[in-house]
Amino acid sequence: MGEPAERGRRAVIVEAAAGEFDRDGYATASIAGIARAAGIGQGALHHHFPTKLSIAHAVIDEQNARTFAAMDFTDESPVGSLVRASRAIADLLMADLVVRAGIRLSLEHGVLAGATSSFYEQWIAGVVDVFRLAVARGEVGSALTPEQLGDTVVPYFTGVQLVSNVRSGRAHLLPSVGTMWRVLVLASVERAHRGRLLALVDDLFG
Repeated sequence: MGEPAERGRRAVIVEAAAGEFDRDGYATASIAGIARAAGIGQGALHHHFPTKLSIAHAVIDEQNARTFAAMDFTDESPVGSLVRASRAIADLLMADLVVRAGIRLSLEHGVLAGATSSFYEQWIAGVVDVFRLAVARGEVGSALTPEQLGDTVVPYFTGVQLVSNVRSGRAHLLPSVGTMWRVLVLASVERAHRGRLLALVDDLFG
């Protein structure tokens, strides 16, 4: 089997595993169920992934790649970039099975803690850098440090999407994230920039 076919088979397994992990969680999902969902035998699955843990890590790695690809910080407005990135990630959470599964796995402890801790550290570091730029450009005041803001915004977003999933299967995710941003803009953005950013929040989240 050639390399492209190998990559294709691995991708099929990752997608199938994402469905199992998203529905049942890491502990309950089984190798047999993943193989069945992928339409292959367990022997073929083990050729690509020797353990359930290695499959979970592959799902987390793919979720990381898709999530970070959505975090485009090229907007002239640093806070505007964060607002747009949060909309892109919210869209992934509603439509992308791998992203949903990776986020669920990231909230489980034990053997997955190391892989998921690294993801959140990278995410927070990227957001902190954007807030540094926002402070430098006068978009955000200095009452809170970029580190404090990054350490707060990422858990805030994570909590909002988690509770939205529990309450409504993320049916109300967009308005909930919109409310999150209205709170953050009013609390941390300099008055001269608030109207523009609140309009952007309304435009993206309704």
